[in-house]
Amino acid sequence: MSRRHAAGNPTSPEMLQAIVKAGETYSIVASQDIVDVRGLKLWAKGQPVSAALQQRLLDRKLQRPLEACLAVEDGVTLFGLHADLQACLDDGTALAQALRPWAAVLLQQVKQLPLHSVAQLLLTTALATRPDTLPHAVTAMALAGAMACGRNALVDTRLAMLGGLLHDLGEVYIQPQYLDGATALDLVGHKHLVVHPRVAQMLLGSITDYPETLCRAIGEHHERLDGSGYPARLTGPDCSELGRLLAVVEVTVGILRGGRSPLTRASFALRVVPGEFDPQWASFVCNLARAAEEAVPDDMLAPAGLQNSPLALIEQRIERARQVLTTLQGQGRSGPILQIVETALARLGRLQVAWNALGFWGAQARELSAAEQFELALANRELQQRLSQLQRECLLLSERLGELEKTWIEPLWRGALPQR
Repeated sequence: MSRRHAAGNPTSPEMLQAIVKAGETYSIVASQDIVDVRGLKLWAKGQPVSAALQQRLLDRKLQRPLEACLAVEDGVTLFGLHADLQACLDDGTALAQALRPWAAVLLQQVKQLPLHSVAQLLLTTALATRPDTLPHAVTAMALAGAMACGRNALVDTRLAMLGGLLHDLGEVYIQPQYLDGATALDLVGHKHLVVHPRVAQMLLGSITDYPETLCRAIGEHHERLDGSGYPARLTGPDCSELGRLLAVVEVTVGILRGGRSPLTRASFALRVVPGEFDPQWASFVCNLARAAEEAVPDDMLAPAGLQNSPLALIEQRIERARQVLTTLQGQGRSGPILQIVETALARLGRLQVAWNALGFWGAQARELSAAEQFELALANRELQQRLSQLQRECLLLSERLGELEKTWIEPLWRGALPQR
């Protein structure tokens, strides 16, 4: 799935199909002759994209990347982004109200964003093929810009806004069935999805003039400071400041897509497991949530009869992992297989600490206030999700092992539930 975005490489079929589909709605034309590596002209300058272009470029290697050879004559523009941002800030949601102190600055800055032709092409393509992606990008742009404004210029505001706007461009290169959210992702689907930050980083870094700081941060927007993110499983010192900001933005805006009390839910997700997110950026969202004073939704309380917490499951996983580690050490095993088990134990230990820190030891939901029940329900959801992510991480790491070695550590992911 991972591809280099440079001359002499075949064009991504997913991206090409998406651009051709976008050409049915928007005017996308060749900004220069499209030529293969042998010098054969495949498409003339000024000619609009069409299904014929898709056939012509099949398995062809081009002198220049296709993205650099196309231009959008309408579609996403700075004027349109200004209007979209204004609508976002006026839409009455909790986030919109929370961001109003920064509205004037954001609306002024968006007019001056350097919208590269490649970024415009891919934003327009995403808009045409998956219309909900542009509101997501605009919301991320607004939040990222406000966060940069509020932190004494640790990150340039305009750069942060660009990061929010462009962070998911790599999704254009992923097969649509892995993005529609209709079904939970299995391991194969997850392997396709996890490359999109890196794809966007490589694309923007190779064929635009955007600064390396921006490209790198876009590649880091799904990383977590404890190493549990993707695609590179970076840890704290290896993540850039803008990348840390975008990681908080991605989680927050993703949660805003559905459900009530979104800022409260986002705040909880950012702080439930210490060490995942940079506290200076996470605290911005937590402060927004605190100021918003969202009502506790009746339909999201913990069920009155709730008996089982993630703690029992976490402890069961820890015991399994310890047994596997003891067995492997007794056999004199070393190297990657032990590293996978030790990673699992470290992650599980963090989850155990996170649950204990909530203070719900043995509490029954009916004994708790509405706010506590809401937090308990959120804790169950978030920690269950972390368990699924850990199981999937172990599966991915185990792919470098032999088949026999995989059977030895199979208890680490036994019973894994596919989640996005």
